[in-house]
Amino acid sequence: MIVSIHQPAYLPWLGYFHKILHSDVFVFLDTVQLEKNGFVNRNRVRTPSGVQWLTVPLLMKGHTEKSIGEMQINQADPWKRKHLATIEQAYGKRPHYDPYADGIRELIESAGESLGDLLFDMLRYFLDTAGIEVKRIIRASELKPEGSRAELLADICKKVGGDIYLSGPMGRTYLDREPFEKAGVEVAFQDFHHPEYDQGYRDFAPNMGVVDALFNCGGEAIAPMLR
Repeated sequence: MIVSIHQPAYLPWLGYFHKILHSDVFVFLDTVQLEKNGFVNRNRVRTPSGVQWLTVPLLMKGHTEKSIGEMQINQADPWKRKHLATIEQAYGKRPHYDPYADGIRELIESAGESLGDLLFDMLRYFLDTAGIEVKRIIRASELKPEGSRAELLADICKKVGGDIYLSGPMGRTYLDREPFEKAGVEVAFQDFHHPEYDQGYRDFAPNMGVVDALFNCGGEAIAPMLR
């Protein structure tokens, strides 16, 4: 059984879904600390004026003592209106905007205080919309994993019954294999080549949030594109 593990992400990029597509179990790693300026609470979209970041504002007081699943969204910031306006500006004229605009709007507008809940609901929505089936999606917080770094990942694999851990490609340079060997888990590495599609511009900008592919290509095109 192939297990992939990844931190939550806001509007995850296509490589995130490629990893899930090639897994039997995906573990939503909400038990680790938030990395500032990462992709947990922000991502990029392509607008007529260039690539722009969309960031979910968080209450950062004491964040070094909290997990991602414990982080709270700053409700005083009018981020929802800003994000929806930017998304409409970026993709309102793209061929697949109308079928998905209401779903994205509902996701963002219904966000409460919990960052983890928003990102988990968002992941579920995009998996369903893209037709990506995975046997199990589990929050790491339900498993109560032990250890840190590679030991944590190996412990998660063991607890869900996995015998293959699918790492991102960068894992080749930093991942400690010993904890996996002790757990009897084989390590494999993702081989992802970003697909190109019509974004409505002369050049292609890779690594945008998944809404870029969704509004430009449609949900039914995403899974075949990633295969």
